[in-house]
Formats: sequence, structure tokens, C-alpha cells
Amino acid sequence: MNRIFICLTLVFFSVCKNTKDPYPKLTGPVIDPSNYLPLDVKSKLETTLLSEEKITTNQVVVYVTERLQEDTIEKEASAVFEFWQLGNKDKDNGVLLLLAPNDRKVRIEVGYGLEGVLTDLVAKRIIDELIIPNMKSGNPSLAMLSGTNAILEQLRYGSPKLTNEFCPNEFTDLQSDLHPDTIPFLIKEVKPLQKKISFYFCVVPAENQLGLETLANQLYLNQQKTNKKSILFLTSPKNGYMGTIKVDPEYYWSLSQNKVRSIFLNRYAEKTSGDFTNYTYRAFLDMLDHIKHNQKFTFEKGSGIFDPYDALEKFSYERALETIHQLEAEYKVGIQILFLDTKTDLTPEAKKFHESAFGKNSGISLLFSLNQKKFTVYTNENSNIQVLGQSIPKQIVMETLSEIVSSAISSDLKSADIDWMCIRSAEGIDTYLDRLKYQKTLGEENQSDPTSDAKRDQTQVLEPHFLFQFFFMSLFFVIWVGLASGEGILFFYGIFYVIGQIIRSKLILLPDSPNIYHTILFFSSAVFSYACVVFFRKIGWAEIVGRNTKDFFTPSSSGSSSSSGSGYRSSSSSYSGGGGRSGGGGASGSW
Repeated sequence: MNRIFICLTLVFFSVCKNTKDPYPKLTGPVIDPSNYLPLDVKSKLETTLLSEEKITTNQVVVYVTERLQEDTIEKEASAVFEFWQLGNKDKDNGVLLLLAPNDRKVRIEVGYGLEGVLTDLVAKRIIDELIIPNMKSGNPSLAMLSGTNAILEQLRYGSPKLTNEFCPNEFTDLQSDLHPDTIPFLIKEVKPLQKKISFYFCVVPAENQLGLETLANQLYLNQQKTNKKSILFLTSPKNGYMGTIKVDPEYYWSLSQNKVRSIFLNRYAEKTSGDFTNYTYRAFLDMLDHIKHNQKFTFEKGSGIFDPYDALEKFSYERALETIHQLEAEYKVGIQILFLDTKTDLTPEAKKFHESAFGKNSGISLLFSLNQKKFTVYTNENSNIQVLGQSIPKQIVMETLSEIVSSAISSDLKSADIDWMCIRSAEGIDTYLDRLKYQKTLGEENQSDPTSDAKRDQTQVLEPHFLFQFFFMSLFFVIWVGLASGEGILFFYGIFYVIGQIIRSKLILLPDSPNIYHTILFFSSAVFSYACVVFFRKIGWAEIVGRNTKDFFTPSSSGSSSSSGSGYRSSSSSYSGGGGRSGGGGASGSW
């Protein structure tokens, strides 16, 4: 008896000893078993991550795996996150950056506590804009360094405490990156506007655009406590003089996000000369020009797009102008789109500019008021279009045209995207004129063909009984369940029944006997589905489908383990997880 007990004990310990953990142990913030990254890059990442963890307690870990053990990188990242228990147990503030170079995939997995700061959208931008481009160009070191820094900056600037430390005052240059005279000059420039607008200017050491935008958003949220409108101008001397501007929605029409990007890109000369002070100062003045609308203009008579305040970007201006020229050539009508500051009532303003451009001739005018944040459509009673091959002109109805244009730009009007409003308005005019082109002349639309009406009545397909309709709707759910669970007979039954419904509507089978048709379809679908299942079982496809869908509703066993890692991170030299959980948030990418 004792010998049996000893043998069983040896077998038990032998089995336990040979059981291998699915993933490597968490020995530091950078886990790279295959030594994919150079030692200096790994050392730099470790130093940065450990230093950041001491300040914020956020545990960010970089893991480079030689090959994925799970079917997808999402399952792998979730399993690794739970295996290492990244982040503090009370805060769930862990982040995993998983790189699988041999599988050409990358994933950012975010703990519950950080999902509000490192959102799925931001994680996707980090992957698409920083990591993947560098991986494609054969520079994995830069991909990991830039991606990790972007994650850290997002977490850092998403914290109100650290945000206030970087920008404690309205005009801040803590590191003295600008010439000493710069900020006094900027304050002087905005002084006439400070009664209505709260300006915030800050120079920060951001190393990527995402971090800069995060800080701007955080500062903007802080400014919402006041009643004044806010405009925030942030710039960094690093990484090519980055910059961003965050404005109150009231100024979106004059200073769209496209325009913000162009303000900094247009300062190319200052970038290449390395003059950060001149670059920042000129970009700030460009921003003020777009807000003030002080410059005088002379109205240019004629068709096209009139944008004296430069509210539009080049791509939207050229695209809308091309559409306008095509419509003018086809329909022999003048078209103009105006972007101006106006009085409260837009109709007299639109009429004035319309008559100045077209007089009594045919024309269409769209007036966008930058200061009123509204638009109007105007055309006179003499406006019509000439259609090739038709002798009678078609009258333009202003109310109908206005309705179609309003529908075309409705979504962009809500987001105040001035560039796409311009493009969509031109397309809306195109839609209206195209409908007007094929519109029947007076009297034709009231005529009807009695023989066609009789034929339509004869071929009318009756609807089946309510029970058959309910059964048909239920089959959509049956198809999904059949596919997900690998039950071929459910899947094929639903497919054949739906196909039968489509065939009846197209070929008009048994139009007067819907219940008889559906009864036949009910049994024939069962016969066909059984025949398909038998066939696919014989050729082996059923086994393949079943094997690939058996874990559809349940996670892989290797990803369910969460027993490794201590409850809290040790304060000694060892490195471990702190009991955090994955929130399932994050983003993935491949190249």
C-alpha cells in the first residue's frame, strides 16, 4: 500500500513539474523571449515604463511573441492580460501592447480602469498612425518606441492632475522654448477679444500628435466650467513642431479641424529653418485671422465659390467647384456658393448677392453665414434649366431645391464640418437638377395607363397568414444560431426557406394561395436541408465547420487561467502583475 502511495505521489509531482505555463512569466515591463528588439531599445523601453509606473501607477507592458497561440490576436491579448493580471487590483489600470511580428499583427489591450482615457478610437489611431507605418517600413524599434510613448502620453495627459502641472496658467511656456518676448506679444494680440473669448496658450513637451490632442481636450473640458467661449492653442517643440487648436463649437465654421491642420502645415518655411518661436507666433496669428474676419473684400460677380475669409480647405473648394462647372455646362444655369459674415436675416442678403451676380438671368445661390451658423438657398422666378433634346425649359422651384440641399448637408451641419457642407451642397444641387431633368411636364404626371393598372391588380401577390410571417421572421434567428453553433440542418433550413420567399416574390408563384405555397415550402426546405447536410458530411466539410465553430460561445481554455501572479505587485526587485483585469477594450491592426 505504501509503495502504491509513493508511486502515485511521484507521478503527481512529475506531471506538475512537466506542466508548462501557456505564456512566459512577467519579469519586467518588456517581455521579448525571442530577442526581437535590440537590447538598447528594450532597455530604453523598460526605463521609460518603470519610471512612468512610479509616477502614475499605471502598468504598461510590452510583449513581443514569436507566434500566436490563440486563433486571433484579440484572444491572445486577453489571455495574456488575465494571465499576468496587469494593473492594480483596485484600479484595473493595466495596458498590454502585444506585437506578433511573424503573424504581422499588433494589439493594444486596455484594463477596465483606463478605458475612459485610452479609448478604442485612440488605441486604433496609435496602431494605424504610428506602429503599422514603421513596421511596414522595416523599423520595429521605432514602432515600439513611438507606440509606447503615445500610450504613455495619452494616459499622462488624460489625467487632470498632470494636465494642470503642464499648463497651470492661460499663457504657459514652462521650459522657455520660446523667445521671452513672444508671450507678451501674443497677449497683446488677443486683448481686444478677451472680453468674449478665453484664450489658452501652452507649450508642452509632447512627442506625438495624439498626446497633444489629448491634452488639448482635457484643458478644454476644464475650461467648460466658465461661461466664456474658449480657444486653446497648444504646440510642442518636439517631433517637427507639432501643434493643435481646440475651439468652442461656435467657431467651427471659421476654424474647422481641416483648417487647424493646414495652419500648422502651412508654416513649412519656419519648420525647415528650425525657428520654433517664429513658427509658433505666425501660426497663432493665422488662427486669429480666421476668427476675426477683419479683412475687407470686394464681391466678385459671377458663378463659382466665393470664400474671402479662407474658411474652406483646398480639397473641398476644388471638388465643389468642379461639380458646379459641370452643372453649369450641362444645364445652362449659373451657380454660386458664398461663405460670408451676414446680418441676422439671410434672405435679403442672399437676394442681394444673387442679383449682383446673375441679375434677371437663371441662377442658383447658396449663402453660408459664418457668423450666424446658418445657410439659405435663393433663386429668382426666372430661373430654369435647359435640357438637351427638350424644347421646353424646366422651372427651378426654390423650396424643393432648399429641401434637397438641407437633406444633403444635414449630418455635416450638425458637426459643423464646413468643408463637407460645401461639397455636399454642390452634390445636393446636382441631385435636384438631375430629378428636374427627368421630371414630366405639366399634365403628364397625372396621366395613367389603365391597362397597366389592371395588370398590376391581376399580378398582386397576397400576403401569407400571420403565423407564416412570424415563422419567416423567426428563421432569421435560426440561420444565425445554425451558423454559430455549427448545426448545418438549422442553417440550411433557414437558407432554403428564405430563398423560397424570394423566388415567390420574383416569379409570382401561387399569388392567390400564399398559405398553400408556404406549407409546400415548409416541407421542401426540410427535405433539401437534410440532403445538403448528408452530402457535406460525406465529403468531410461538416467536420471542418464543427471544429472551427465549437468555441464560438466559449473562450479558449488557455485564456481562462488567471491564477498566476500575486494579488498585489511586490515592492521588492521582482516584477509582477497587481491583480488587474482586462476591460476588453483596445484595438488591433495588421500589416
